[in-house]
Amino acid sequence: MKNLYTYIAIAVTAGCALLTTTSCTDFLAEKPLTRKTEDNFWNTRADAESVVNSLYFGGMPYMHNIEISGGWTPKATMWGGITSGLFIDTRKDRTFTTASEAGTYNVEAFDGIALSLWNELFIGIGRANYVLQNLSRTEEFLTPAEVKSYEAQAKFFRALNNFELVKNFGDIPKVTVAFDSPEEINQPRTPAAEIYAMIEEDLLAAINSKALQNLTFYQNKGRVTQAMAETLLAQVYLQWAGYPVSDNSKYAKAAEMAQRVISSGVHSLEQAAGSKQGLESAYNVLKTSKDSKEVIYAKEYNWSSHKIGNSYPSRSIGTEAFQWKDAKGNGIFHPGGDVMYNCYLPTGILLDSYAPEDIRIQEKQLFFYEYTDDTGLEHTLGNAGNWMWFDEEALKKGQDSDYNMPMMRYAEVLLIAAEGYAKSGNEGKAREYLNQVRKRANLAPVTSGGDQLVQAILTERIHELPLEFRIWDDIRRTRLYPEADGMHSGTLKWTPLQQAKVQNKPAVGKTKVGGIPEYALLWPIPRVDMQANKELKTQNPGWK
Repeated sequence: MKNLYTYIAIAVTAGCALLTTTSCTDFLAEKPLTRKTEDNFWNTRADAESVVNSLYFGGMPYMHNIEISGGWTPKATMWGGITSGLFIDTRKDRTFTTASEAGTYNVEAFDGIALSLWNELFIGIGRANYVLQNLSRTEEFLTPAEVKSYEAQAKFFRALNNFELVKNFGDIPKVTVAFDSPEEINQPRTPAAEIYAMIEEDLLAAINSKALQNLTFYQNKGRVTQAMAETLLAQVYLQWAGYPVSDNSKYAKAAEMAQRVISSGVHSLEQAAGSKQGLESAYNVLKTSKDSKEVIYAKEYNWSSHKIGNSYPSRSIGTEAFQWKDAKGNGIFHPGGDVMYNCYLPTGILLDSYAPEDIRIQEKQLFFYEYTDDTGLEHTLGNAGNWMWFDEEALKKGQDSDYNMPMMRYAEVLLIAAEGYAKSGNEGKAREYLNQVRKRANLAPVTSGGDQLVQAILTERIHELPLEFRIWDDIRRTRLYPEADGMHSGTLKWTPLQQAKVQNKPAVGKTKVGGIPEYALLWPIPRVDMQANKELKTQNPGWK
């Protein structure tokens, strides 16, 4: 920290300026600042803004960019879904992909993804700590309200990154300061329950500070809002209630926090009374919108103006689409690097589990098979593509997309509330919120209770959020696995993990009973970090 390089890549951050006259364009554009030492850095408003801005692209938000050793590979957001077997990496040249399909869970195979996550998430925590411990130096040029706002934003991002770490690794070092020397990294692992308590403390402080705006994400120009903090805490409580801490009392707290978002009236479902069909549906609005009240938090992109783009479209369809030609014999799509393939294909068990009347499974809603080019020639995919990521113009021009990537949506808040209420004894409220999501999807209301109700909620989470990377979190915390439950039944059978037929295990056929050992629900601690940090003395159980 004695030589602070402040080339802040604000272009990949998530919004516009707050509490200043800085425009949206200024916020998204890169701002290389001069090299400064720590002693003379915190002297101006611009210094403080640049460091706070950096919170929006490092750590967890940057997982939408991280790939293993670069190239056209699954992003960090996808690793859990691929390991679950419910999504397939068709290229299969990643060590962890091959190992998870074979059911070979060892440190060597998973060390690369573990290291990428561990390092990036601690970078995010370090940045938040750096802001928090230096805000007292800004009192001469920031107002008290601005200081409180920056503090709340930093606590949100520290909580967000700690949450991703504790989900992925269980017990982790508790880091609350920005380190000044290599020796300070030697921190022991803290029990996961204590990390969750620290996350809760940070988020409650941000929520109760009155410093966060009670606006939608887009109304607040991409900055942390009250609902973002409340939604994150609701997610935290839901995960805390499950494995590995298993504190069932947190289900009620998850419902309570989700209820705060619902009762505020700030957010709402797109087309809540029932989604339109075709390209005017709620799901197509969500795909392209940059002002939706359903979006609580999004990873923002702007390729057209700032060349900071969304590369998910190149992962929206398989390699076969790269070979398509129009009626004139010309190639249609030209992705960056002349490579296109889908490393996150939805499996048949997922696609076939939707009821036929469910709008979400209909063509060009969440997924698609058909494409008509500009010459009128029709093309058909062999495997379903991910329509929510598909950007025709971006792929035709060989560039990244302007589409944003939702990270929190109001539909998920309703489902968190539903599960929290169902698990804490208020099944009426649980059905009310579950059925709001189902109504939008053109489905009949659920009337069941008990375990059937809980299973319906878990299934709805998969059907509503298949491309928002929640499935591995749900398998982790519940230790249940979604098995097929009849063709187009609209249901899945959630089975204890060790008895479940886990998908996509080609080494032993299409499925393998117990194909994911319980210890693999947490990633291994990276070997290089265990070597560097003398206090990291024990590996997560089961990993060898």
